[in-house]
Formats: sequence, C-alpha cells, structure tokens
Amino acid sequence: MAKPLDLESFAAHVEDTTRQAGFTVEKRDGLDLYVVLHGDPVRCNLNKAYSAYQLSPHRLDEIVQAHLNALRSVPPFPPPPTEEQAAESLLPMLNHTQWLKQVQRQDVSPLAHRPFVAGLVITYVFDFPNHRAYVNVDMLAQMMASPEATFDAIHEYALENLRKRTTSRDYETHGLRDKTMIMCETHDGYAATRVLLPDLMAKWAKRIPGRMLIGIPNCDFLIAFSNRDPAHVAAIAGQVRRDAAQRDHPLCADLLVWQDGRIREYRPKQ
Repeated sequence: MAKPLDLESFAAHVEDTTRQAGFTVEKRDGLDLYVVLHGDPVRCNLNKAYSAYQLSPHRLDEIVQAHLNALRSVPPFPPPPTEEQAAESLLPMLNHTQWLKQVQRQDVSPLAHRPFVAGLVITYVFDFPNHRAYVNVDMLAQMMASPEATFDAIHEYALENLRKRTTSRDYETHGLRDKTMIMCETHDGYAATRVLLPDLMAKWAKRIPGRMLIGIPNCDFLIAFSNRDPAHVAAIAGQVRRDAAQRDHPLCADLLVWQDGRIREYRPKQ
C-alpha cells in the first residue's frame, strides 16, 4: 500500500493535476492554490480537501476530481461596480465587539467601525448583488480623500442608503395597547441594523404606549414593544436572551430602550 501523502505532497499533487487539467496556476502557498479563472486569479484553499483525504486516502482521485469540478463550475465574474453603484451599496452593519476582535486577529487590515451601545459596534459594508465586502481602514482613508468626506459624513451616507432600502413591508405590527409589538425580520443581515434609523424608531415609538423597549438578539431580528406590562416584558426579554445565545450572528442579549431620541441600554428599576 502506498504511503499516504503529507500536506506538502498532497498540495503539490493537486497543483500538478490542476495544471494538467488545463488551468493556469499562478502560484501555491501551502494549501492555498492561486488559479486563474475567467482571467482573474482566485485563491483556492485546499484545507477541506486535505482533511477529506486524511480521512480516506484511498479516495484521492475522487477528491481531486471534486476540486477540478468545482473550478469548472465557477461562473464568470460580474463586471466591477461603477462608482455610483459602489456608493449606493454602502451600508452600516451592527456587529458584536467580540466578533470584531476575532476578525482583527487575522492578518488583514482592521475594519472601519465606530462604537454603538451594549458591546456593539457599527461596521460598514459594500453590499453587492453577489458578495459583501467590509470596509477596512485603508478603504476608509481612500473614501475620505476629499475634505468634505469625513467619517461622520460617510456614516450618514450609509444610513441614508439603509433608509432607502427600508419600507413598511419590512416590518409588522402585532398585539394591542400595552402588548403592541413591532417586528422586523428581513433575513438580509440588516434587520437589527435598522435600529440605527432615528426617524424609523421615532415612528415606531408613536405606535407603542409607554417607553419603547427594543430587542436585537441577532442580525436578522428586531423587536420593539412597550414597557408597561411587566409579564410581557419578562417574556420577551427571556426570548431575546435565548435567541442571542442560540441563533447565528448574535448581537445583544439585553434589552435596549428608545429614550430622548436615542438608543440606550435598558436598565430596569430594581
């Protein structure tokens, strides 16, 4: 029986097979293979392929063939966005500081961000039809090349783009009087981020009696409700905590409150 390939030998074998299949390989760096697809170099990480090989060395040919099939199935890349399209795609996105710290540990340029409340930060993305790209500090510096393009101005521009994408179809109202609830669950990654729109929050607050409490357990869910029914508040607070612990893209396990035209951390009286 042939001796199993080590990591370097496996990567070299995949590289050679990829070249033999007619693909142009610019270079290889460990398990990162840089293959030219549709005229552009694309990084192909072979970690999963090598892990599959380690589990089943006898499936080497099958694993390499799956790699080649994946390369052949990559569709042509869309043309780069125009400057106007890029500007219109700039959006804010809420993230947790722990997520930001994890990202910053990677060998990449730090992401542009500003603090929010309750351990959250506001990051920024270019939300294109086929992918989403976070704005890092280098990109932000380029965007601020002109004197009038301050970070605050860019932040407001991103908010305006989100405002334009938000309609009454994005949220629903349930319940009556002290149990009135307004929920936004758009599954686009921006439901919770809509809490940054003060005009929207003020509009919701007019529909809800008493103080408006807010829950944003994850990126795809936002709920606003009244503080007047203690049992109702306790039930929703418990669900927010559970969702923040169990759902993907968690944000905040604690409630927030709309107060004096701003979002603040909610601290109920003991």
